[in-house]
Amino acid sequence: MRDGAASSASPRERVEALLALARRLADPNDALGQDARRRLVEAGDLSPEGIELALTEHLETHATAESLRALVASARPCRQVAIVLSANVCTAAVRALALGLAGSDMIVVKPSRRDAVLAERLAGALPWARLVTTTDEALDALEPGDELHVYGSDATIDALERPAAARGARLRAHGTGFGVALVEDEDDLGLAADDLARDLVPFDGRGCLSPRLALVDGSPARARAFAAALHVALSLRGERVPRGPLGDAERSTLALHRRSLELVGEVFEGPHHLIGLDPAPLAASPAPAHRALTVYPATEGSAARLLAGLARYVTTLGAGSEGRLVRAVGPLVPAARRARLGEMQRPPLDGPVDRRERAPRSPVG
Repeated sequence: MRDGAASSASPRERVEALLALARRLADPNDALGQDARRRLVEAGDLSPEGIELALTEHLETHATAESLRALVASARPCRQVAIVLSANVCTAAVRALALGLAGSDMIVVKPSRRDAVLAERLAGALPWARLVTTTDEALDALEPGDELHVYGSDATIDALERPAAARGARLRAHGTGFGVALVEDEDDLGLAADDLARDLVPFDGRGCLSPRLALVDGSPARARAFAAALHVALSLRGERVPRGPLGDAERSTLALHRRSLELVGEVFEGPHHLIGLDPAPLAASPAPAHRALTVYPATEGSAARLLAGLARYVTTLGAGSEGRLVRAVGPLVPAARRARLGEMQRPPLDGPVDRRERAPRSPVG
């Protein structure tokens, strides 16, 4: 039960208390951080090196005053927020809980069964949070005017939209999405490849900010040179941070993707990554997760056409410079975050990582 001090805490104070816990999780010498590492290794989604990278370099532990003001401003004050989490990114619980705490001093947290480690440790230690084990429990907690924050696939969000509306709650959806990398004409290919490798390795490319395709300004030969450079950069990083274990379904998905690329272009594969090249694309398509990415040559005239069918899924654009591709693609994805290559997985804690607005469906009849 919350005490008087907890119930009177401001949104900023609640978020700062969450970040203090996150700093303990990031610290390998803290008992909380050690326990989280053991549990994440047992979960088996990432390699131990991948877990360490996630906790020490990509877990939100601090925020500037400006970012905290933006985070609180992005929230909608309400009686209670219920949060349904996914398992794609092990550190995602921090931002999800921060957004909930910015809007309410009562949050209900339903972790993913596949990855509950950080969500349980954070929510279990906060006086404003209550853990539940099923989605039905999260829905049952809702009253008119509350919010339901759902992280996961579009199918999961579709399944929860009507139950939330029936309870009078507002849905904030964070669904299927991925990042797009743009390599401009003036960019050095080797440096751009090194930067993009830094964006692809965290979380093994499973996050909604993870780059899954790259457009390279120029000829097919220049795109191939970039794919080859990225292959080298990822091989070096893979030695230091191996990819996590793959299940049978994941291996099958990557094998099918590899075969489809071999029919139209070329594949650069290492023990911990798969880079494809389509030298004459009619349309772009994101590679599957697990450190896979497809490279496409593009021009100012073709870039928007290549991405036209994917625009609603693009959460972030990474680019080393502001060139022709950025100018061509930017208007197509106005809600996407902008980041430099190498910084796509490090957005400021200034609100939802996914800024896309989900179009509301018809009200429940």
